[in-house]
Amino acid sequence: MNLMPLPRELRSGNGHTPVGRLETKGADTPRLAAAVGRFERRLASIAGGSPGGASARHRVRLDIVSGPASEHPALGDDERYRMDISAGRIRIEAPAEWGVLRALATLAQLVCRNGQAPCFPHCEIDDAPRFAWRGLMIDTVRHFISIGTLKRTLDVMEFYKLNVLHLHLSDDQGFRFLGDAYPELADPRDRYSGDELRALVRHASARGIRVVPELDVPGHTSSWLAAHPEWGLGEPVSAVSRRFGVHACCLDPDSREAMRAVATLFGELAQVFPDSHAHFGGDEVTLPVGRDARAVQAAINLRMADILHGLGKSPVAWDEVIQPDLSRSVVIQSWRGGGARNRALRGGFDTVHSAPYYLDLLYPADLHYAFDPATDAGADLTRDPRLAHVRAGVLALSRSWDLESGDVSGVGGGRVLGGEACLWTELVTDELLDTRLWSRMPAIAERFWSPAEVRNTGDMYRRLEATHETLGRLGVFDPAKGLRERLMQSGLSREDAAGLLPLLEMLEPVKWYARLLGGSRPVATGAERPYDADTPLDRVIDFIPPESLAARRVADLHDADRLRKVTDGWRSQREQVVRCSGHVIVDELASVSEALFDLAEQLDAHLCGREARVPDRALEPHGEYVLPVARHLAERFSRRVGCT
Repeated sequence: MNLMPLPRELRSGNGHTPVGRLETKGADTPRLAAAVGRFERRLASIAGGSPGGASARHRVRLDIVSGPASEHPALGDDERYRMDISAGRIRIEAPAEWGVLRALATLAQLVCRNGQAPCFPHCEIDDAPRFAWRGLMIDTVRHFISIGTLKRTLDVMEFYKLNVLHLHLSDDQGFRFLGDAYPELADPRDRYSGDELRALVRHASARGIRVVPELDVPGHTSSWLAAHPEWGLGEPVSAVSRRFGVHACCLDPDSREAMRAVATLFGELAQVFPDSHAHFGGDEVTLPVGRDARAVQAAINLRMADILHGLGKSPVAWDEVIQPDLSRSVVIQSWRGGGARNRALRGGFDTVHSAPYYLDLLYPADLHYAFDPATDAGADLTRDPRLAHVRAGVLALSRSWDLESGDVSGVGGGRVLGGEACLWTELVTDELLDTRLWSRMPAIAERFWSPAEVRNTGDMYRRLEATHETLGRLGVFDPAKGLRERLMQSGLSREDAAGLLPLLEMLEPVKWYARLLGGSRPVATGAERPYDADTPLDRVIDFIPPESLAARRVADLHDADRLRKVTDGWRSQREQVVRCSGHVIVDELASVSEALFDLAEQLDAHLCGREARVPDRALEPHGEYVLPVARHLAERFSRRVGCT
């Protein structure tokens, strides 16, 4: 079985029930009827055929027994379910409708093949989530993410049992919420109306997903100050910023107009988003030298807690807001390492942990998977060889976070509510989001749902590749197809695109913030960076997946004949790159193409029993590209691992 997340308990039976026409009983509410309809459409894509089953010869009875649920999901909802699949019958029992939604996601993933026929394996499943908050934050500001893409994301979130979409709606580069009181703040083109967001909330609620909005204050507000400079402190702002990084300005807590605007805007958000929680940001507040940014932030924090309490909302904020006199009703989202989470818990704050789950860092899935939201289990990023090219930056940043690890007054007792992955969009657009997100998010979703002892990395990767195939059938994520299409959109022929695939499937982007910063070390606030909000994201580096699963397959391959076919491709790609020289999308690949050709020569030597070594340049970044297979081969050559 290729389930992801893995359920709490699964007991396999004997036999299979062929996929066929569903005869459903118990889907008696609009939410459940719609959920069964979505399941049938997914089933048709996964198994083949029309909605309702591929074959009229087979009928499958689906019995649903469920308690009621509220109009919108809430923190702590009961998502348990029990499912029993036997000959010709599937029975789902759940205390609330939310559990039925989770069961149907599992059922869609259970489809397998018995010979050539799609079927459901006989089994019994008792399942429940480990954490109540299983979230995904999407930054809609650095690059605008359309409502259509957000709805598609919610559809896939349901498939992996995620239940919180955190929308980051304002930042230095834009303001996406079109309110009535201050419409001048919103981007004139790329913005969401209240009606659009209400429709998004309905779409999410139908899938058992909460939507938590965020307006980030008092820092990251130069987009506010471009319209109302009188609200601000620090560096003057004359236009909405296009550069990335921290800006040395913020809202002035002593400005009545600014604080009135903040209260009004969050009041308007409360009319659009029914969730019990609202996020007020609070991160990276920066002012020029000589100004006390901490004091400004502390004053805003207390006011924001009061404003949101007055609106009937539980406040959420990034971990910089922690201070002794802050209400313990504020939920802390810890992003600056495990120390920030532990500090919040010791201070009595409930916490959502995000630090290990930053998808924009382009880390491989197993690094995210190694970390636990509630414990110190994880990986040492400063020692991971895959991050050697950014070790200086990783170490410097972790040391700076450690300086913030002191205790605040409190008696402890804070709870870990769950985890939330974050996708910041400096290098992500609508077209790139699915690849950046679903290449690794299923593994993180498993960490949020499944029991803590589910930690077999090898099995995770087996199931991750299988679920990628399923996402391909659902039309969400197909890396090889996407690469070919984007190469052809750039002007290459279908044959040229196919000839480059042996190279492209071996590539990964450099890790951490190396692309954004233009190197492996942190840079000063305001320093020039190689990317801004207007930089086109249309190069190969932008649309290759963050992790090469093909390189992992080569590492696990020990069949000499199959390895020689791999090296044939590594040689032919070099010829293809040379043939396509002069094409803007190909020319930057010349160096890494040569390095892969050299690896083909060395791997062939190894297969022939001769001494082989990985050239140093293959282990180093080539501009913004790395060749992960080089490290795999270096390990193989050092062990002199033979082949069959």
